Amino acid sequence: MEIRRATADDAPTMRTLWAEFNAEATYTPYPGSEFEDSLLIDQLAFLAEDAGEPVGCVYAALPSDLYGFVFGLYVRPTARLAGLARRLMITVAAELRNQGRRYIVLSVDTPNAAARALYDDLGFIDAARTLRVDIRELLGGHTITLTKRKLD
Repeated sequence: MEIRRATADDAPTMRTLWAEFNAEATYTPYPGSEFEDSLLIDQLAFLAEDAGEPVGCVYAALPSDLYGFVFGLYVRPTARLAGLARRLMITVAAELRNQGRRYIVLSVDTPNAAARALYDDLGFIDAARTLRVDIRELLGGHTITLTKRKLD
């Protein structure tokens, strides 16, 4: 099993893994997005391969010098339960540390018990909550009309 930084040449493979991830994810509180090649340029991206076959990936955004935001951790079903998700997280953590960052931040869907168990085991703590509401439900029968104000 090899984990390495993904490059622009890996775009087709990473696009396929992204699509597989999107097909499984529940995406609370928003729908998934399409793969963009910028994920391999503007973010950290790692690809896991077993005998040359892609089996997993992880990404990290770099919004701050203090932390990286991990997203898109995915392991194909045939490679699960062998510690690969843990290895991917440790790999991204090592790279973030090498860049001088102190923390990893991530979001996990509440129903995703397997991912939550992994993150608990890795030492993540519940430090913030992401909440959602359907806007139609929030507004109920209320109709709100906003007017534009001309600024002088």
